[in-house]
Amino acid sequence: MIAFEFAAQFLFPYAPDWRSNLITSLFTSGLAVIIAYFPLNNYYSTATKLSSEVERRHVVENELREREEQLRRTFDQSPVGSGILSTALRFTRVNDTLCAITGYTPEELLSQSITSILLPEEINQVITCTETLKRGDANGDESDLHLVRKNGDKIWVHQSIRLIREDDGTPLYFIPMYLDINDRKLTEDALQKTNKKLSILSAITRHDIRNQLTGLSVFLQLMKNEFQNDPVLQNYVVKLIACSDAIERQIEFTRNYEALGSATASWFDVYRGIFEEAQHLPLEGITVDTGVKGYSIYADPLIGKVYYNLIENSLRHGDHVTKIAFTMNETENGLEILYTDNGVGIQPLEKEKIFLRGYGRNTGLGLFLIREILATTGINITEIGTHGAGAQFEIIVPKGAYRFSES
Repeated sequence: MIAFEFAAQFLFPYAPDWRSNLITSLFTSGLAVIIAYFPLNNYYSTATKLSSEVERRHVVENELREREEQLRRTFDQSPVGSGILSTALRFTRVNDTLCAITGYTPEELLSQSITSILLPEEINQVITCTETLKRGDANGDESDLHLVRKNGDKIWVHQSIRLIREDDGTPLYFIPMYLDINDRKLTEDALQKTNKKLSILSAITRHDIRNQLTGLSVFLQLMKNEFQNDPVLQNYVVKLIACSDAIERQIEFTRNYEALGSATASWFDVYRGIFEEAQHLPLEGITVDTGVKGYSIYADPLIGKVYYNLIENSLRHGDHVTKIAFTMNETENGLEILYTDNGVGIQPLEKEKIFLRGYGRNTGLGLFLIREILATTGINITEIGTHGAGAQFEIIVPKGAYRFSES
C-alpha cells in the first residue's frame, strides 16, 4: 500500500474520504497498467513470433516429408532398375525392378557388390568407368553389358551410371540404372545373322553373274573383231555390249545398296569427305570449292558416294561445267550444304523425278542412291536451281546431326 498512500498524499493532501480514495484508486490502477504494458507487450510479440516460426517449421517439415516420400516412391516404383552404390561398389539400396531383373531379393543384393552380378570379362569395364567418374574425367557413362541373374542366366541391360558428390567435390555414392534390353538384343542378333546370310548369298550371286558377264564380254569383243565387215551384226554386238555394261552397273548398285545402313552411322568431316572423293574424278579444267572446314555430320558410312555422285552428275550431264562449289550455312532448319555448278541445270518438271530409281539418261541410280544414303540419318536433299543457270542441290542436315569444331 506504500504506492497507494504516496499517491493519495500527492493527489489529495486533505483528509481522506471516499472521493480521495476513488481518485487514488483510479490513478494507481492506470499507472499499474502502464507499467505492465511494455514488458507484457514485448512478451506477447516474442510469443507471437515464436508461434509463427514453429508453424512455419511445421509446414517446411511436412513439405520435406512429402518430398522424401515422393522421391522414395519414385525410386522404389521406377520401371527402370535402380540402386545406390557406395564408392566401394557395394549396394546400399536397390529397388524392386532391379531385383526383378536380377532375380535376387533386396537383402541378397544389399549383401554383395555390383561385381558379383557382372560377367567376369565385363568387370574391368565397370571398374574403369567408376574410376573415371571419381577422377572427374566424365559426368556419367552409358553402355550395354550383361548382368548375371541368380539362376546363372545372362541378360542384356543398358547401364547408365552417375556419381553424386558433396558440395566440395568429394565422391558420395554412385547411382546405376539398368534397362532390360535382352529381347531387343536377341532380335538384333537374329537380324544380324539373317542379314549376314543374305549378304553372303548376294555376294556369291554377284560374283557368279560377273563371271558370266566377263565371258559374255569376251565373246562379244571377239565377234566384233571377227565380223567387222558386217554392219548389221556390228550394230547388234554394240547393243549387246551396252546391255552387258548396264548389267555390270546394276550389279555394282546392288552391292552399294546392300551396304547402305548395314554399318553404324558415325560422324564424318564434310570438307575432308568432299576433298577425298574429288581426287577420284577427272576434274581437269574445273575448279572445285570444297567449302568451309570444321563441319561434321552424322551420316551413313557411304556418305562419300553422295559427294562423288553429285560431282560425277555435273561432269556427265552439265555439258559445259567449269565451276563446282560446296557451301555450308547454318539455318533455323539445320545445316544447309549447298552444291552448285555452272552447267545447264535441271528442267523444272524433272526436279523431283531425278531422284526416282531408274530415271535419267545413264543408269538412273546415282541420285536415287544419294537420297537413300542421306535419308538413313534424317538428312534431306532437293534440287532448287534454275534451268540454264546450273544445278543447285540443297542438303539439309537436321539440328543435332551436325557439329562444328574450329580445330
